[in-house]
Amino acid sequence: MEDQIASQPNITIQSLDNIGVSQSVVAVQQPITQVPETTTVSQTENQAADSQPVAPELQQKPANPDRVSYEDAQIQEIEVAKIAPNPYQPRKIFEPNALKELAESIKEHGVIQPLVVTRTPVGFELVVGERRFRASQLAGLEKVPAIIKEAMVDQTKLEVALIENIQRKELNPIEEAQAYERLMKTFNMTQEQVAKKVGKSRPAVANTVRLLNLPAEIQRGVIEEKITEGHARAMLGLVDPEKILLMYKMVLDQGLNVRQVEAKVRELTLKRQMDAAAPDPKLMAMETELRGKLGTQVKIQRQGRGGRITIEFFSDEELDELIHKMAQESSEQGGSYLTV
Repeated sequence: MEDQIASQPNITIQSLDNIGVSQSVVAVQQPITQVPETTTVSQTENQAADSQPVAPELQQKPANPDRVSYEDAQIQEIEVAKIAPNPYQPRKIFEPNALKELAESIKEHGVIQPLVVTRTPVGFELVVGERRFRASQLAGLEKVPAIIKEAMVDQTKLEVALIENIQRKELNPIEEAQAYERLMKTFNMTQEQVAKKVGKSRPAVANTVRLLNLPAEIQRGVIEEKITEGHARAMLGLVDPEKILLMYKMVLDQGLNVRQVEAKVRELTLKRQMDAAAPDPKLMAMETELRGKLGTQVKIQRQGRGGRITIEFFSDEELDELIHKMAQESSEQGGSYLTV
């Protein structure tokens, strides 16, 4: 191939310094020349070739607005000092020893995979490659290779950084949940839309986001790997934050596995349901006294700290009589309504 290029006088090879890294290494110059009369290709044949349909795989497809395009991107080395961190970076925790190992590797071999940055009025903003960027700073590099995107909206910055971290499995469950929630709240996306962006099912995204309902102490336990995501999901079944914290302490003290936590949660949930279904003797006594005073069926239902009182009547006359009795009771009690 190189021999073929060298034998053609109309092709010149320019250095990267002369043409800039955004252009092709090989620049083809084709001066306009008149086709010799002895050519074997006739005008009719040329017209026939032009009229042939283009193969579907060779046709230019319209850009998909939901995909990140690098058509306007350039690759070049840029100064580390001119790169600002990505404010939408979902990853918050970086293991110091692993970062130090990467810095030593960069000192020896350089940055093999370019960062992805976008241009800003004062320099560049990092989009992808937070670990490589930090390790390069640690290694004392002055310049790093980077793919430069001329323009990228904030939503895309978050999406690209999130997807890269998910693909590399570098986010802990809480960081992942926070990134999903940020996409939904900041950019008004649904769980279905987020799931499509990151290549996961909607239930998987929903279950991850639910981790943010846990008390802060337990979220910290997940981040610090004191408990697993499975433990945390199982605890969510308890609903009450105080009971969740008690279960968390039990897991730490007794070393319970996920199956054991699930069994404990089922046991406590069933007990709560049975307690809720069992009649309350105090409420039953109040119902009996109200029925005696009003002369009709009365039902008291407890709902959390509040509840509901249902008084039945079967005609307008009976309703008028009930109101009269309550008004009379109110008068006898000095202005207050029924007292039990």
